[in-house]
Amino acid sequence: MSSKPLSAGQARTYHAREFASERQNYWSRDQQGFSEWQGRLAEQWGLEGAVGNDYFARLSEGQHPFTEEQLVRHQVSRTYEGKQGREVTSVEHRAGWDATFSAPKSVSLTALVGGDERVREAHRESVRVALGEIEHYTQARIGNVHAPETTGKFAAATFEHDTARPVDGYAAPQLHTHAVIFNVTERANGQTRSVQSHELYASQHYGTAIYRAELATRLEKLGYELERGKDGQPEIKGYTREYLEASSPRRQQVQDYTRTASRVFRSTARNRVASPKETASSSPRPRMI
Repeated sequence: MSSKPLSAGQARTYHAREFASERQNYWSRDQQGFSEWQGRLAEQWGLEGAVGNDYFARLSEGQHPFTEEQLVRHQVSRTYEGKQGREVTSVEHRAGWDATFSAPKSVSLTALVGGDERVREAHRESVRVALGEIEHYTQARIGNVHAPETTGKFAAATFEHDTARPVDGYAAPQLHTHAVIFNVTERANGQTRSVQSHELYASQHYGTAIYRAELATRLEKLGYELERGKDGQPEIKGYTREYLEASSPRRQQVQDYTRTASRVFRSTARNRVASPKETASSSPRPRMI
């Protein structure tokens, strides 16, 4: 599981271009992309089934999905002149966080290329359980010197995709789910507040562990033999390492870029360390009087 913050503008753009786009589901062919609402707050509001555009847009703006009441303070990004005459752009309202759950490569291949819909459902159920566990740690920002209040409820929209980002025109099979956790929660007294992000980030590793444990249990119940991957993920036995790597061009692309960037960084660092010595040796020494 990984997560990143989303501004209101990013959330709107991502919903149309990334989250709800059928292009993200090449391996499903003619199937509509799967989405659903999650969380106690979503249930409390009566949000269920597929994620609707209007409800998603309102929550991105910090509004109630049905009444459009402003639930949390909405800050619009604006640019103004700072103290030293420089342009300053304020931060736009944070719509929420995109938490991504990615199935191990062998699981993606079995579900998408092998066509075992039971494996896809196992991934889906594992995401639900993991989100439910993370939700327990949701906290409300109270402000000033007051400590955050644990509320244990949020509203989230999940979008399931089955392709990785294309590399050289090839969209590799990669089953993953984006969970947009909106920046609103409700206190015990009924007041709505923004979410304290610290606990969300702190629970990332926990969410990953829950997802993997749930997935492994479900796959074993389906009769699959598993082995532990190099990063601790449950992999289905029977796939060679070469085949898995060949099916992950995007991963290889990222690794190649990381290695190149690392070499450039080390080279730059060495030059920076060497330059003061070169400057000192080439500069004339001060004359003693």
